[in-house]
Amino acid sequence: MEKEEIQRLIATALGEVPPEVLIRGGTLLNVLTEEVIPGVDVAISGGRIAYIGHRFEGEVSKDTLVIDAGGLFMAPGFIDPHCHLDFVFQVREYSRFALPRGTTTVVTEAAMVANAAGPQAVGWFLREAMGAPLRVFLLCPSVIPPFPQFEQSAGFPRKAFEELIAEDFCLGLGETYWPRVVMDRDGDILGRFAEVLKRGKRLEGHTAGAKGRKLQAYISSGIGSCHEATSQQEALELLRLGSAVMIRQGYIRQELPAVAPLRGRIRDLRNLMLCTDLLDPETLMERGGLDWAVREAVAQGFSPMEAIKMATLNPATYFGLKDLGLLAPGKRADILLLEGLGELRMKMVFLDGQLVAEDGRLLLDPPSFSYPPEAMDSFRLRPLSPHHFRVPYQGKRVRVRALEVKNDTITAESWVELPVRSGNVCADPERDILKVAQILRHSSDPVLSVGFVKGLGLKEGALATSLTWDTNNIFVVGATEEDMAQAVNALLRGRGGFFAVKGREVLGVIHLPIYGIISPKPMEEIRREIREFEEVARRLGMRRRAFVVLQTLPFSGLPHLRLTEKGLLDVKKRSFVPLLGDAQGIGDHTHL
Repeated sequence: MEKEEIQRLIATALGEVPPEVLIRGGTLLNVLTEEVIPGVDVAISGGRIAYIGHRFEGEVSKDTLVIDAGGLFMAPGFIDPHCHLDFVFQVREYSRFALPRGTTTVVTEAAMVANAAGPQAVGWFLREAMGAPLRVFLLCPSVIPPFPQFEQSAGFPRKAFEELIAEDFCLGLGETYWPRVVMDRDGDILGRFAEVLKRGKRLEGHTAGAKGRKLQAYISSGIGSCHEATSQQEALELLRLGSAVMIRQGYIRQELPAVAPLRGRIRDLRNLMLCTDLLDPETLMERGGLDWAVREAVAQGFSPMEAIKMATLNPATYFGLKDLGLLAPGKRADILLLEGLGELRMKMVFLDGQLVAEDGRLLLDPPSFSYPPEAMDSFRLRPLSPHHFRVPYQGKRVRVRALEVKNDTITAESWVELPVRSGNVCADPERDILKVAQILRHSSDPVLSVGFVKGLGLKEGALATSLTWDTNNIFVVGATEEDMAQAVNALLRGRGGFFAVKGREVLGVIHLPIYGIISPKPMEEIRREIREFEEVARRLGMRRRAFVVLQTLPFSGLPHLRLTEKGLLDVKKRSFVPLLGDAQGIGDHTHL
């Protein structure tokens, strides 16, 4: 704070200068002392709290905004400590729905946009984020690409890292997958870890699959938190080792029901936080954001005070955000006025002392933001032909190692028999065995690998996307090579997104032309496009959530079998494996 700001706060607290905003008679939720205190006034000056207590005695001018908070609870603004706002929708659209529901601060990753288009794209994303009507902090992109020996992406060089990590709004290094630290001991990553720790900033973790000594080795590198605990036992192990746990409640994974029983086993909750990780338009618009996580925490046995602390004081303390997380003199005036603690009905939301939302709606439209023309031209790949998706083999039949989809994020290895026609191994949609391909977007000459997948249900046509965790290369699944080529070429013409085709007809589209991963459209239109795409995929036979599983199928950060543009990857063995076997022992069977 500047000297003048401090002087004004002192004068306002003493009643010598009128506050800009005066909230009278609310019931304070003091997350520090865990007291519920009725009849509290809050005087605000310069975006900060000058006075908070019973009956503010002091000058009030005609310009002072006076709010009667009788019957309302007062809580700090919610802080989401781990989310991804750099794909699907723009930050301005997120703010339209998250801010009126109480999320005033977010800590977002930027790895998706970095993988898609590199440092310049991260710079443009930052420009938008910093102009959005909520407080945004950034985690520097870390694994770009996640595993360079197995996959490629736009990249985020050391110089770009050094420039970004030095910024005050950058709170640390984004989630880094543990095998790259413990198994690879990647020198570049460890050097970045050291720089982050020297600056006193945070290293965010991704511990999925790490246990015992490997988990301890990972945390010993300086990792401060993880959002991947899927059970109370995993969460407890992390807490015992000194790691903070961010309990995830998002649209793909909702871990609160599984982790919440931990509440009965520990007394100190300071290292527990709530986060959303990923939100889709449907969830954000219908259920909410971090407010949904707080409500669910209460439903799962945490007290309202505990749940609110996990979304306010705890993340502020963890990230060293000394001005946020509680309502006290000198703190930022991010204040929620709640009509009840059960449903968390937001009556009013203040950000930096400004009334920004009332009765669930923003009072002013977020500022528009346009990305530069080059953001809409992020693909170097030339149109493909059906022959690019051929799998050569001489014979009449062959055993093939296929990805078997177990759920929206996990795969297994399955050996299947497939027919060979004209020297090409073909898909067999009637037996639910389809062709898939992963294609590098940054090369004009096709760099791709082709494989097979089981468990999607697609009977005809093809689905393609340029939004894939984390590399954001192009992924396509189809019943025929012709349909696959049509889908990829439609995607290239449309500059990115999700495309469903059958023959020469494009049946469904989710437009994501900004770096191939972000839509410039309003949230309502994005939701409609996703719903329509899912319906088209179902009509083509898809049994899974197409919008989700197309993103995750090439993802090398989770087991078991994955397809990158370099080949078929066994994630646990950390090596490429052959696609084709011999003709012996033919018959479908799965190795889990």
